[in-house]
Amino acid sequence: MNQSKILLGKVLLAAFLVLFALTGTAFAKTWTVGGDAPDFSNLTDAISNSSVVDGDTLFICAGTYSSTANISVGKSITITGENKESVILDLGNYSILPKKEGFVLRNVTVFNGSNGINLQTNATGAVIENCIFDSMTHADGIKLFKDNVTFKNNIVRNMSGFTNAVYLKGNDSKLIGNTIVGLSGSGNTSRVICIENSSGVQVDGNVIQNNTGEAIRIWRVDTHDVTITKNTISGNSQKGIYFYNAGENNTVFFNNIHANGKNVDIYGTAPTLIHFNSLNPMTLSYNNTNWTGNPGNYWGAEYTGADADGNGIGDVPHTILTKFKDQSPLIQPFSSYVNGTGNGTGNETGNETGNETGNETGNETGNGTKANHTISLIAKILPSLSVSFSPESLDFGELSVGQASNPQEMTITNNGNCDVIVTAEVTTSSDSLYKDGIWIDNEFWPDFEKAVLKGSNETCDVVLKVPSDYVDTGSRQGTLIFWVEAA
Repeated sequence: MNQSKILLGKVLLAAFLVLFALTGTAFAKTWTVGGDAPDFSNLTDAISNSSVVDGDTLFICAGTYSSTANISVGKSITITGENKESVILDLGNYSILPKKEGFVLRNVTVFNGSNGINLQTNATGAVIENCIFDSMTHADGIKLFKDNVTFKNNIVRNMSGFTNAVYLKGNDSKLIGNTIVGLSGSGNTSRVICIENSSGVQVDGNVIQNNTGEAIRIWRVDTHDVTITKNTISGNSQKGIYFYNAGENNTVFFNNIHANGKNVDIYGTAPTLIHFNSLNPMTLSYNNTNWTGNPGNYWGAEYTGADADGNGIGDVPHTILTKFKDQSPLIQPFSSYVNGTGNGTGNETGNETGNETGNETGNETGNGTKANHTISLIAKILPSLSVSFSPESLDFGELSVGQASNPQEMTITNNGNCDVIVTAEVTTSSDSLYKDGIWIDNEFWPDFEKAVLKGSNETCDVVLKVPSDYVDTGSRQGTLIFWVEAA
């Protein structure tokens, strides 16, 4: 009897999976590139080797690695360097081309590239962090054209002649803690960060200073619900933030926006709603004086209002382009304030946890009494993911072309402390029978998504539909991976 089996990959759960909503296979392996005892001598050979599969990590030892062609990455792998200063990927005017979801790049210098990164095909959910991008030559230096991308704690330097240094077209993406200083664009319309046709984007804690061109462009009507906060945007030759035919409901608060060619500008149809204050109240401490409200931004010399009560908030609103107002402008850069919720706002560029700078401890007075000061306490408890799947394999029996199997029942048990979302993937190494024919709860496997509440279990039916044009016979093998993220 011919048998068809799918082995269900075990789901790995760890802290960074909680943060970035990724999982890997049960047999993920770390391979060494370069160094004294390498598995591979260069990155291209490592990526193309069939032994390196989804979920694996390529650890690159210190050294310079040169490319003579684009580095195409069609696998869900992590590439991490020993140290971003000592691991140099000299692209030779080529590019890194991730093509599959879950790509991660960390701790390397990407040097002399056309595009440093050019996300393609299915490269959603990419994470690029703690890297240096040096001397990119393409007009669109770093192309982040997929959803759910995280570009974090990177340095972009030594670029000239660009149109868009960091070019984002991806919903629900994050640009966090990056340093982009001293770049020279191709002209007055060049953009250091360009966000086009994207919603739900977070721009947080970046330093964008002394560049030729616009600092941030919010472009086209589909670019809406973007949050820009805790950034230093100063000394750029053109606009600090440019709303260019932009969409609605973008929020700009708790930034330093000053000394740019023009701090804020709008082209085309002006949005009806731009928030220049936080949407939620915050308690700030400035020179030991507390203030609670919806803070705005620091505008440097552009704001001429007073601060008579010394709470660090301007006494009158700051008018922006005659139409908008910052109702609570900051008198000093945001690093001068301590957030009373416990999250310091100082030194937040490149570092998501602020350093509190206020005098928050009680000081004894000369007469023996004590001044009463309060300290806010906060802790963030990460969700614990503990999810199991049964059975460990599914046998669909004997099937003919065009036939569908009987439903095979899967049980998903959530033993963790939070609700989870479960999705599925048929691995690239699986037979095409499974890539084209697996359906879960009447959904083709890429569309499957199931919520499982904490302390509960859910069942789902897995069906194999043999495509009518399938030509192979005999026993066919495949692997189904379940991915888990906190809801």
